[in-house]
Amino acid sequence: MKKILLITLLLIPILGFSQTTKPVDGFLGIKFGSSKADVTDALKKRGATVLPPINPNDPNILYFGNITLGHRPSKQLTVFFVDDKVYAASFAFKAEVDDKTIDYYNDLVADISGIYGAGKSTKNFKDPYKEGDGYEITGIQQGDVNLYTDWYDANKNFVEASINVKLYVFLLYRDAELGKMADAKQKAKESSDY
Repeated sequence: MKKILLITLLLIPILGFSQTTKPVDGFLGIKFGSSKADVTDALKKRGATVLPPINPNDPNILYFGNITLGHRPSKQLTVFFVDDKVYAASFAFKAEVDDKTIDYYNDLVADISGIYGAGKSTKNFKDPYKEGDGYEITGIQQGDVNLYTDWYDANKNFVEASINVKLYVFLLYRDAELGKMADAKQKAKESSDY
């Protein structure tokens, strides 16, 4: 009995690292599942502007400019819907100087960790790049260095910070159940295209 209790007590902290301290239930005070009209209204009240769609044939994605997350101005906020319910939002940030991109990313990760607890950071380096070699930015631009951090809550909703090859820092909020529904609809659409 003591062994079972000891094992359970040892596993609690380990399992706690994989879950957030706060539920991931939306972004900017907007709950997952909100309608396009409600999301647009809420973001306009925050001073956001609606941007023209990149793909006018996809009514399930809305784009916004002039929006900040905390003290960080976003270059763009992309909001994704399925059946008129928001299931994901992606903020795109850019450091003022490309060489400061990793610092910007690390600061963002620290801020998000202050809200959701410690995330799971992943760093993948392909040869010839190595962490601390001074060429991380070049490696990211070449697609040979990947940095990202994930925060999952008990419902599998998540937040992910990452850097893309154009040195944009992205922060994605995603609902697990609605996201699965969106993925299934996209897969069905792709299958019907063939």
